[in-house]
Amino acid sequence: MARSHHRKKHKSHVQQFKKERSHSTASVKKGKTFQTFTIVGALVFAAIGFFATNSNLIAIIIGLIVGGVGGYFLGKSVDAAAQKKQ
Repeated sequence: MARSHHRKKHKSHVQQFKKERSHSTASVKKGKTFQTFTIVGALVFAAIGFFATNSNLIAIIIGLIVGGVGGYFLGKSVDAAAQKKQ
């Protein structure tokens, strides 16, 4: 039976691209999810406060703060889970 994994690797041009691809993906910085969650959470809760109270400014500001803080902590937990997974 043929054993292809014992053969000499003669396709150097393919191996070269594998090395470049694996190196370039490792240099991608991760861990910025909390910023996105903070902004989206703040906007969503501000919109909820706007529509729920017929544009009461205090409710919009409270929704903005609560959504931002909640999104920040949710995003930090997602970042921590992603770091553990690596």
